[in-house]
Amino acid sequence: MLESQLLNADELSAGGAGQIGELIVAFRARSLADPDLKSATLTARLGALKRLLKTWPGIEGRAPAEITSSAVLEWAARFKREGTGFRPPGAKTIRRGNSATSVNSAIDVLRAILDLAVEGGLIRDNPVVVRRSALGGRLKKRPTRKALIPPSRTQLEALFAAMEGNGAVGGRGAEAADFCRFLAMSGARVGEAARLRWRLVLWDRGLVHVPGYKSETSARFLPLFPELAAVLKRIQARRRSAARYRPGRRDFLGPEDAVFRIRECQKTIDAACRRTGTARLTHHDFRHLFATTCIESGVDVPTVSRWLGHSDGGVLAMKTYGHFRPDHSHTAAQKVRFSGLG
Repeated sequence: MLESQLLNADELSAGGAGQIGELIVAFRARSLADPDLKSATLTARLGALKRLLKTWPGIEGRAPAEITSSAVLEWAARFKREGTGFRPPGAKTIRRGNSATSVNSAIDVLRAILDLAVEGGLIRDNPVVVRRSALGGRLKKRPTRKALIPPSRTQLEALFAAMEGNGAVGGRGAEAADFCRFLAMSGARVGEAARLRWRLVLWDRGLVHVPGYKSETSARFLPLFPELAAVLKRIQARRRSAARYRPGRRDFLGPEDAVFRIRECQKTIDAACRRTGTARLTHHDFRHLFATTCIESGVDVPTVSRWLGHSDGGVLAMKTYGHFRPDHSHTAAQKVRFSGLG
């Protein structure tokens, strides 16, 4: 069925065909048929397409030539200002505006759809690549960076304890706590932690092979720090104990078994943050925490960058992950002397 939806350039330009609606069908089908597209990326792409259709009513019946740069800028401005008109369950008012990610991903989808029009000879240039026009203004929405102040070590210990207290002893709460400990002690992305297998824990070499997937350089070897090794050994002990007291149950410690029995635990993190009075954290914030801890410990930025799976020598690591704790800043300030300047 997908093959019948995959329109080629000749079909798009023949017989007056090639309205935006037909291009959308082709775009959706190509996305669904792409074997290299991760499921999360596909879901995000289709969600962005849905937002495009909701915020630009009637676009499916328009000809590509009608989608001018001015029309794109006007739509983007309206989207940023009014959003999709979504009303959260139980809310009395419609939510106004949308996040930068929501807006910009919809713009990227529109650009990809119009690339098909260029490919089919229906238009010469893609109007979405024009970022500014005589109307002025920025096409994409400027993201607002989250000002993360990493929790102190005491706060972090309380957070993990609260997570462990969520559920039966040795159950999901303990699994979630160790999952987050691993993120904080390895800098792994949540998807990388979910893909980790026991064969990738190289005990004899003191390394963990992080199964990166975001880029060619993201697959990497990480030192098996003592605290990190202790977390992994505790997981093994918990699995063996569970198998021992439940006849017929595997311990899930084979080479191809997943190190973690969960793929995410955001609800558990949220509950623990509320219980401890900690500002809300996400899985990715633990990656920030790892980089911050390494930098505060005196590890040079290029090394931290390699541990994170970056290939830019540390530029992104310093810009994105250099969140120093206030107590570290105060300690460092005591070392500064302005002799002769007073």
